[in-house]
Amino acid sequence: MYTTDPISRNRRFWPLALCALTLLALVARVYYVRTAVVDHPIRGDAALYYAYALNLNLHGVFSKEAPGTETVAADSYRDPGYPVFLSAWMKLFGWAEAWYAAVLLSQALLGALTVTLAAQLGRYWLAPEWAAGAGLLMAVWPHSITINGYLLSETLFGFLCALGMLLCARACRYANPWWAMAAGLVLGAAAMTNAVLQPFGILMAGVLAWRKLAPRKICVALAVGALVLPGAWAIRNTQVSNVGADNSSKDRALFTFVVGAWPDYGAAWHASLSADAAQKANAAATLHMADKEYAALQASPMEGAKMILRRFSEHPGRYAVWYLFEKPFELWNWNIQIGQGDIYVYPTTNAPFQVNPAWMVLAAICHALNWLLLLLAIASLFFVWTKRRWMDGGSTQGSRAALVGVICLLAFATLVYTLLQAEPRYSIAFRPFEILLAATALAGIIVWGRNADLFPAGRSAKRSAKT
Repeated sequence: MYTTDPISRNRRFWPLALCALTLLALVARVYYVRTAVVDHPIRGDAALYYAYALNLNLHGVFSKEAPGTETVAADSYRDPGYPVFLSAWMKLFGWAEAWYAAVLLSQALLGALTVTLAAQLGRYWLAPEWAAGAGLLMAVWPHSITINGYLLSETLFGFLCALGMLLCARACRYANPWWAMAAGLVLGAAAMTNAVLQPFGILMAGVLAWRKLAPRKICVALAVGALVLPGAWAIRNTQVSNVGADNSSKDRALFTFVVGAWPDYGAAWHASLSADAAQKANAAATLHMADKEYAALQASPMEGAKMILRRFSEHPGRYAVWYLFEKPFELWNWNIQIGQGDIYVYPTTNAPFQVNPAWMVLAAICHALNWLLLLLAIASLFFVWTKRRWMDGGSTQGSRAALVGVICLLAFATLVYTLLQAEPRYSIAFRPFEILLAATALAGIIVWGRNADLFPAGRSAKRSAKT
């Protein structure tokens, strides 16, 4: 029977909205991975992930040695999460076309579920309509769709981040240490997929304890859970003899640091692929100097650091602007630098965003919103730390912890990538959280406007209250 009870309508609205968002996200991603064609999909980082997965299946060894190599030596250069994911599908389908299709479809599903989890996380502090609006933007955001078509770790990483943050919010709401332990384990799995997140679970536990947003037992359980998988992997790595260069996680960290220390590295990388001889020569000089600094850091961290500092001292203002302003904004930029460009990592044809007018319009709208989204996400900090209630959502236990956790995640990711290499591809896994903060700012502005008697809804509500 139809009812006009607003509470009853709200209770029905959110489950239906969440199902609709999940379905929309899934259909968009499945359609994309079934139609877009990636030229030579096993290249660059994908080739390394494929080699790791194949060696796990054929030899039981975590190694980036090329398939067919006579001696397969274990290493720790890459993180194991995504190769294990690929290896699991290899056990079911082999490593031919059926495996490739299964991986892409599973990533489409994980991408859709990421929208579900992130939207549900937003409900901890946002009203249903705001959480649904944020979920809609997550479902159709172009980068979050195209990344599912590549053999890259961002889809799995983003899913684990969203799941870990939601479990953490639930643990804080119900003061349940088992949920906190589960949240820590999932965040640890995310760190095993992308090592930049390794200290985050422990740091977030510290922030929650410091701000008294969760009981001590929750913070301890979260920290312990976050240590389990990375700790076990660290013990494994002590038993691995990384013979030669470029075989350890330390080598990878040094390389990303050096690459990130060159403001024009992305432009030089693109120019190195150009047919123009002069451009290629200039690019080769930049890439050579970066390689030289990397080799110096490997041989002697102190001498390598001195070499980089000498370069910084020649143009201190340029590098100050690079690290303080340009690099953080580069992380959240639109155009992928090390790759095909725009929203594509590897050369891609027949993508809906290239051939379908409706999808092309959608991409243009999202492109126009990109910087506004970032500015709103930054503006949300005001509404979080103000003492007054600006949010339309409820203030149940755990809502503030969930919101502060999302802010900490984005601040941590921005800081780490600013210190290392800032590349728009790396922000894809964190886009849902950025969208949640942007929705938070918009909701706060609307509520503030109503309270300040700026919007008609606010004036009519006050008149009603007086009468």
